[in-house]
Amino acid sequence: MNAPFQPTAPYRTTDSQPAQRIHTLDVLRGIAICGILLMNIHGMGDVADYPLTRFPAGWTGEWIAWGLQTLFVQGAMRGLFTMLFGASMVIMLRRAEGADPSPQPLDVWVRRSLALMGFGVAQWLLFLWPGEILWNYGISGLFLLAFRAVRPRTLLLAAALLTAGLAANAAVWTHQQVAQLEQGQAAGLRLARGLPVSSDDRLAIQAERDHRTSIRPTAEERAERIAKRTHALTLLHWSGGYWMRENLTITGWVDIAESISFMLIGMALFRLGILTGAAPAATYWRMAIGGYAGGLLLRGLHVALLAKTGLDMGSPAAPGWAWVVMEAAFEPARLLVTIGHVGLAVLAFRGGWFGQAVTLRALGRMTLSVYCLQSILGALIFYAAGYVGVFTLPQLWLIAAAIWSVSAMLCRWWLAHHEMGPAERLLRRISYGQADKARAAPL
Repeated sequence: MNAPFQPTAPYRTTDSQPAQRIHTLDVLRGIAICGILLMNIHGMGDVADYPLTRFPAGWTGEWIAWGLQTLFVQGAMRGLFTMLFGASMVIMLRRAEGADPSPQPLDVWVRRSLALMGFGVAQWLLFLWPGEILWNYGISGLFLLAFRAVRPRTLLLAAALLTAGLAANAAVWTHQQVAQLEQGQAAGLRLARGLPVSSDDRLAIQAERDHRTSIRPTAEERAERIAKRTHALTLLHWSGGYWMRENLTITGWVDIAESISFMLIGMALFRLGILTGAAPAATYWRMAIGGYAGGLLLRGLHVALLAKTGLDMGSPAAPGWAWVVMEAAFEPARLLVTIGHVGLAVLAFRGGWFGQAVTLRALGRMTLSVYCLQSILGALIFYAAGYVGVFTLPQLWLIAAAIWSVSAMLCRWWLAHHEMGPAERLLRRISYGQADKARAAPL
């Protein structure tokens, strides 16, 4: 028989002072860090924008894997991890609130956020993974300070406004893209007939060609991309260029707004006792059923649209408004799926489905170290060994499962001898400084 559920359990820090480890948070972190790899593994191991090579859609391994990824993983696992980041802030800044607040946790949080930005730079510069999220988290964490003492209801309201704004932005951007693709198709037909076209038409024609190339790159284009990622200088150039486009342009600020919205929700759910596993079981059942019902419905419609059109936003198989609606629904849909994941995961942990969840908890205690390890192993397998562009999505998932196994064994071994992972210790030392090292509370 499983031991009674305990959302928290005491263990000892390096200064021999008892602290509370919230097992539910560790389990959720462990699930999130594994799920994130299912999304990142394609960006690490392939050179195409989409993990699909056979068209039209069919019941093949790659289409089924892509469908499952889009339904359950895309954005949702990152959303879960981002929520937990918000919860971590509440834990760290407790001493900055109350009748006798201390400013020290605020200083620690600022240094921690800046340190995360440094970890993000190391991810693409040293580990050659430009799709990292740590730079984003560092900047988002600084903005999060403005909400540190806000009530849960206000946090959720602010998150709802951000989500609505992101949905509106996606709708506008998608409408512009679809209109340009339709213009490019029409202009291309006129050009093929020898009719005159304007400079705007030529730009639209090129955009339409680039769009199709992103969906179905030719063998020559794939070979060129693979060559870039298997030579040191071109690989570094690709990594840096990708990272800068994603983080130092308007795209980066949209992503930061997205992260802040989920962090605010994480802060609210932690204050309400939901992320700690302390809420009634009925709460988690409602989250699982309601989240999956709404999120998977919207995601399912999106998957059907993508499959019907072959991922082509300019395809005449679907009207432009359908793309606008589905892209606008992406943020609400991934939020609902993330909520469903939280509800199901907590129910499973409380019900003993994971046993004591020792391995998931170990992964959850070392998420930063595991995140770095995933990038290092990805670079070794795909770039150093030259296996980039070789595997299909189902095969990449098997590699991800192997990386999970290696990470789990290393985490279990490391935590048998140390209180925290090496990356966590470095982050803590930067955040608290040498003099305050012993006073840091584990997360």
